[in-house]
Parts: sequence; structure tokens; C-alpha cells
Amino acid sequence: MSSRERTMMSGSSAPQVRLFRNDWSPLTPAALGQWLPTKSVSVVIPAYNCQESLDLTLASLSQQTYPTHLLEVVVVDDGSEPPIELPKIRPLNCRLVRTADHSTGWGRSNALHVGATVSTGEILHWLDADMIVFPEHVEAQVRWQHVSDEAVTLGYKRFVGDGWATPEEVAERCAKGTVDTLFRFEDTEPHDYVEKLIDDTKQLRGGDHLNFRAHVGATAALPRSLYEATGGLNTELRLGEDTEFGYRLAQAGAVFVPEPLARSWHMGASHMMTKGDALRRYNHPHLADLMPQPRYLRPAGNRSWAVPLVTVVVPADGSFELVRTCVDRLLASDQTDLRIKLVADWDEISERRQSVLNDPVLDRRLIAVTYRSEPRVELVRSAPSTAYPSPFLLHVPPHLGVHANTVRRLLKLADEKQIGLIRLLAPGVKSPNEALALWRTSALSRALRVQTPGEPLDRVIAEVAGERWVSGDDFDVVNLDDLPMTDLVSPKPRLVTITEKRKTTSTGDTIPVGGIRSLARATRFVARRYAGGAAREVKRRVQSPGS
Repeated sequence: MSSRERTMMSGSSAPQVRLFRNDWSPLTPAALGQWLPTKSVSVVIPAYNCQESLDLTLASLSQQTYPTHLLEVVVVDDGSEPPIELPKIRPLNCRLVRTADHSTGWGRSNALHVGATVSTGEILHWLDADMIVFPEHVEAQVRWQHVSDEAVTLGYKRFVGDGWATPEEVAERCAKGTVDTLFRFEDTEPHDYVEKLIDDTKQLRGGDHLNFRAHVGATAALPRSLYEATGGLNTELRLGEDTEFGYRLAQAGAVFVPEPLARSWHMGASHMMTKGDALRRYNHPHLADLMPQPRYLRPAGNRSWAVPLVTVVVPADGSFELVRTCVDRLLASDQTDLRIKLVADWDEISERRQSVLNDPVLDRRLIAVTYRSEPRVELVRSAPSTAYPSPFLLHVPPHLGVHANTVRRLLKLADEKQIGLIRLLAPGVKSPNEALALWRTSALSRALRVQTPGEPLDRVIAEVAGERWVSGDDFDVVNLDDLPMTDLVSPKPRLVTITEKRKTTSTGDTIPVGGIRSLARATRFVARRYAGGAAREVKRRVQSPGS
């Protein structure tokens, strides 16, 4: 298990409220000014050729309501010419570091990561160097991280045009509590698309798996533990890093919390406001390779990407013909954005001299040879506990064979209902371990973090994201063990017509799993589905004797 997976699975020292999806309403942070903070905070400010606006940002941070002994400000100079200097008006615990002393990289993402690694706070608070924050800005955000290790808070801002203030005026108004009148409200602009997303989704509580689109790095806070669990910012990205990091935060099980009390003025328009088309043109290919969602980023089919939409795990148990049929059916899916991990002890395959046809691991050897050159198949010794950063983990027992549209339809159901776990029961299934299972990575990451010793993981998934059972009959999944050996063959290439796609859009009946769960209930459901199918087949044959 990787260090990242161990971090995701480790529990917090404080009891964690189990939140359902992105509904943060059960959290009860303290009211501003009526609590005693205990966690240290590092405000990280990336800076590049912005001395004038940085002076205003630091002047506003010098008057924060958060306790001084718990607050440090780290300014990261990303190679400015002339070099950045700390102004006279600044927070008490403020220091300057230069990226060249800690990294060979450059750019905002790299500077933020440098700031995160050299700082010490339990909570990280990103802040751009062109912001004037209100006195309660930091306090309003980080109170949420005091009650949840999964909270990623998003501050509010309004964009200011010309006519900036001086550092002295900013500090004075912050001290007097009148910084909200520093600029005429009607002369400023909101962050339109972000606020619309927030307002349209009940403050993100009713949002879906795309809530991370509200994550913009100008002002945001998160627990250091969550930052480390994600692997940190992608330091190779020059633009779009806040969106890509927000996507990975979502896969790590983060809860996005907009905080309207964390107010600020943004000096000047954003890049998206002034260079939107050029930014989208640049960001699209970079983000498409790293983010399977939103799906419009990847309009082209039959492509391979750095991060697949689905990571499929198949145990290489059984005959060569059985496993090959299972895997080839998956590779023939009309949802091509997937990658398969074949699990077995591949080290047992020996190159020593032996009777070739009496090789004790002959089936495993044939499987390895079949897929060693297939770019979408990887031979691994153990199954991963999570598909991070892929948004879905699909477990497929080798005795189950999917239809070309099975994976696509399961994903459609998962996103329509925002389900954390879908389990599909095919004929002959006797236990949940034999079922095909689609796990949502964001739900799995959260469940692993809050799971108590001995607690069934699927039960935790049901609590944090919901679970459903479906019938293999409805999704055209067959039990390969029921087929004669002559039928265990790879599917032929096929062209799916528009008419056929329309016929296979239904997701069939499902059983939502809540407080009462049992395999017996799901099995009865599946039995009824198969019985219904058999009855329809008998009726069809009676009506058409010659068929």
C-alpha cells in the first residue's frame, strides 16, 4: 500500500461526523468571535512581480481576528525581478522564501507547493497576492477545519478595477472594521460563474461530483492532512492548477464548503475575465489528460489518458480461456476510457527449463503473454485499495462477462443517482464478494478515512454516499461459468448503431440500500428479474413456435 493510500485510510484524532456526499449541513462550526481556536494556520501567498498588490494583501492580513500565535504567513517569491521584499506593514509572523532555494520549478502551483512544504500549520490557507481580505477572513474559513478534516472552504471576493488604496489606508480600515466600504459595492463585480454554481446547488450541498469546479485558488483553506493525502499540487501545471487540484480533492473525499463570511476585495480582473478564450484553449488539453471529469474534456473516443475514467480490477483466477474472455469483453466496451489491472502472483512464472505443456502455472503464463503488450492492461501482484485519482473503481470477478454497454450504463446510473457503490448480481452469485462492484473513488476515500476497526466498508459507503443493487439481467452480464468451453471466446469488433444505443439507455430496476441491508433481499430481487425474463422468453416461444 502506498503512503498516499495509508494517509487516506488513517483516521483523525478527533471524532469525525460522517457527511453524506457534499451535504456539510451537519457540521456546526463556532460563531465568529465566540470560540477559542486551537489549530495553527499557514497562509501561503505565491508572488511574482506583484510588490504593489502584495503590500495591500499583507496590510490586510496584519489585522486578522485569528490568534497571532496560531497564524503564520509565508510569502513565496517565484523569481520576481526585482526580488520581492516584505513591506513594513505586515503580519507579526510573516516570512519570505524564494522558490529557487527549494525547487527548480516555476509557476503558481510550484510556488504554492513550496509554501506548503516549508510551512508548519495544521491548516493551509491559499491566498493570492492581489487580495485585500476582511479582518475575519481567515477565521471564517478555518473554523470549518476545526470540526472536519474533510472541509475545503472557499472564500468570497469581488473584483475591483482602478483606484487602489494604500497599505496604510487598508490597515487602518481593517482595524476600524470599515474595509467593506473601501470600494463602492456597485463599482465591483462578483465571481459570477462560481457564485452561480454555488447558488444553484444549495451552497454546494445539493451538488454532484462536479462540485470541485467551484474550487479556485485565490482564497481557499484545507487541512494539511488532506493536502498530503492528495499528493499535493501538480507542480508541472502552469495554468489550471486550482481546477485540477480541486478534482483530486474531490476524489480524496473532500467536502467543499463556500463561506460567504470570508469576504475580500480582488485587485483587478481575473485572467479568465480578460483572457478567457486563450486560457480555455491552453487548459483544455492539459486538464483533459489528468481529469476524466467533466466528460466534455474528452470528446474523442478510443484514446488513452494519464488518468482513466475507470480503473478495473480483475483477479486472474481460473482458466486462460475464462480470464481472457472476461478481460476482452471489458476491452470491447463502448466506454473505452478504462484501464484494467490483472491481479495474480506473476512472479511464480518461471523461465527455468521444464515440460512446457505441464507448466503448473501454464494458464497464468498464457494470460501474461496475451496482455503484456496491451497498453490498457497492467499485470499487478495485488489489488489497489482505491482507484485514486480515477473517479471509479470497478471490481469484476473473472467468471462474469460484460456486454459492450454494461460499463457505460453502470456509470450513467452512478452519476444520475450520485451513488457511492453499485453491486451487480449475476446468475449463480452466492455472496457480495462474487458480485461485480462499481465503487466511486470519492466515497471510497472518505469511507476508508472514517471506517472504524472491524466495520464493513460497504456499510460505511452506504452512509456517506449510498449503495444500490442491480440485476445482471438488466445490464446484460452473463456468468461465464455457465458457458461451454467452446463459447469462451473474445468478442468480435462491433459497430453500435444509434438505434441500438437508444435501446440500451435504460438502467433497469435497482434496490437502494439504506438502513436495512441484506444479500438475501438483493438475491430475491435478482431472482424475480431472471424469472420475469424466463417467463417472457417462454411466452415469445409459444407465440412463435418456429423460432
